[in-house]
Amino acid sequence: MNKNWLKATLAVEMLTPTGEPLKQNFTGIVKDANDEQLLAFAKVLETVTGNDFFSAKINDSFEYTAVTTA
Repeated sequence: MNKNWLKATLAVEMLTPTGEPLKQNFTGIVKDANDEQLLAFAKVLETVTGNDFFSAKINDSFEYTAVTTA
């Protein structure tokens, strides 16, 4: 089998000043995003929205193809 990375999506949960949870999804996430990149993005979201970052989930999509031999 060949495994090819296709894309990643990011689901971010934030809390409003009143404690209400908000969820937002993002596409176009880089392959193998690391902790520092996610934290930097969360800080930007906090600055723009005024909400507090709570959690993030990344979903990677892969394609598996059969290996053929001649």
